[in-house]
Amino acid sequence: MIPMRQVPEKEFTLSYNFNSKEVAGLARFLRDNQEQLPEGLENFLRALEDSVYKSLSLDEVKKFYS
Repeated sequence: MIPMRQVPEKEFTLSYNFNSKEVAGLARFLRDNQEQLPEGLENFLRALEDSVYKSLSLDEVKKFYS
């Protein structure tokens, strides 16, 4: 069988400024539902969690995700 040629992913840019409530809600939602996270959103989840970690103290992060 001849393997099908894979088409590279297209780059797409979306500019949106999230407020802190949106970031917190989205991060918590994605953390709570990471088992159902669609393939391809892993990097987005990582970037979102990184932004949360950078804006909170270690104690605040523990409280946030508990």
